[in-house]
Amino acid sequence: MRLGLTYNLKPELGPSPGEPIDRFEEFDSVETVDAIDRALRGMGHEVERLGWGEPLLAALAERPPERRIEGVFNFAEGVGGRGRESQIPAVLEVLGIPNTGSGPFALALALDKGVAKIFAAAHGIRTAPFQIVGADEPLGATRLAYPLFVKPVAEGSSMGIRKNSVCRDEAALRERVAQLQRDYRQAVLVEEFLSGDEFTVGVVGNGAAAEVVGVMQVTPREPEEAFVYSLEVKRDYLNQVRYVMTDELVQSGRVDAARLDAIRALALDVHRVFGCRDLSRIDIRCDRRGDPNFIEVNPLPGLHPVSSDLVIIARGHGWSYEQLIGRILAAATQRWASPERQLPSPAAPEH
Repeated sequence: MRLGLTYNLKPELGPSPGEPIDRFEEFDSVETVDAIDRALRGMGHEVERLGWGEPLLAALAERPPERRIEGVFNFAEGVGGRGRESQIPAVLEVLGIPNTGSGPFALALALDKGVAKIFAAAHGIRTAPFQIVGADEPLGATRLAYPLFVKPVAEGSSMGIRKNSVCRDEAALRERVAQLQRDYRQAVLVEEFLSGDEFTVGVVGNGAAAEVVGVMQVTPREPEEAFVYSLEVKRDYLNQVRYVMTDELVQSGRVDAARLDAIRALALDVHRVFGCRDLSRIDIRCDRRGDPNFIEVNPLPGLHPVSSDLVIIARGHGWSYEQLIGRILAAATQRWASPERQLPSPAAPEH
């Protein structure tokens, strides 16, 4: 099969003065492109690097039939506002070229974390109480219970999430909200901070065939009262955190079988309700009672061969990088062959 790769590369020059240090955090490295290219070629596919934007459009324009792109392995983040992750899938839909991963609607829905929480709650998925502060609005009165967690409403890759994202009083909250509004020029999500353990769950597949790759808990190497998997931590993950996988979680007694089942069930509910396709990564945090709550879903998770969470989860549960890429592509190609499954409709979670 002739497959195209769509992606956004980090620029050689970093952010401009005055921009946040994580301005290009969600963009990919050449290492990721090389690794996916190599994995797909190892499966016998022909691979063409398409990139993003004008080079992509030029590469797809007026192609001879014998050079037709039969499918696209998409991991492009896009550029612009809240709909940026939908750009490539939308273009490919217009051109009739199938792609791996979710469609435009699911990507746009998931990227806006405020809308995602409203959508999840409407489908009976437990999530922490929250409010949204507009990009140009002052912070008004809040009825939420401190401590509160604050983040930009439409960023990924821990952009805007720092160690001071947990606010314990009004002064800290006002300062953090104002800082995010200045830096990211978008609305800010404020939600009650959940005091329990946090987990991230990898999912591959579609509909009833979707399955959990594994459950992972990220724990600090040094005890912290309110641990946050922040940008600072992610950039120094080898020194600051441990990744605890399903078997160790159970064997150590950190998680009992009932809670593990609840975490897995919640992840699958989210994947299906949001209409995710082929792969996703769902972040879940427990409240003080130990009940798992939805934090956010990433239908376009990073695939760096070493440091991306979904890859770490897969490796920690016995999958090679090539197996993970192969399973994603297999789910996609099976879906491509079934036209009625190309645009899954959100469905109520099964309990």
